[in-house]
Amino acid sequence: MHRMARYPRTPVLICFVALGIQALHAQASAPAALTSVQRLKCSFTQKALGTWGKDLVPAIEMLPAKLSMVFDAIDTQDGTANVLDVTAPDAGAPHITVRLLADNLHFLQMNISGSVYLTTVFADRDSRSGQNFKAVHTRHEYTATRLTGWTSRPEQYYGQCEAATK
Repeated sequence: MHRMARYPRTPVLICFVALGIQALHAQASAPAALTSVQRLKCSFTQKALGTWGKDLVPAIEMLPAKLSMVFDAIDTQDGTANVLDVTAPDAGAPHITVRLLADNLHFLQMNISGSVYLTTVFADRDSRSGQNFKAVHTRHEYTATRLTGWTSRPEQYYGQCEAATK
């Protein structure tokens, strides 16, 4: 009991400090640059190709890539979008789920084949100043046989997206 009497205002002080930090963060945060975007043209020029070797040891190979796609009819309120003009033959589902979390826009495609594709567009400081948005596109897919030109191993693409008009 002697300890409590010694520091009676400590919990109150901690609450004020925590609320003050949250208020400063809320004031400093700019509105998300991707909140109202309705169309994005994306291109990816590098990819990491994952596989497993003997004894299931994972291996990664970095390769140049030429993958592009357009996300259209993006609606962050309803969480929907369409994907168009994909340069890959195994493009995935044309209708996708969208989520805007913090300043990042996520596009999720789930195919009946069991594969999942995820594209994230980052609204960082460079992007907010009028430059293209950094982006990453990941394909979670695996087939026992590797087929040239088709996704048969996990892939992660790196590139950029730009807000576009129709």
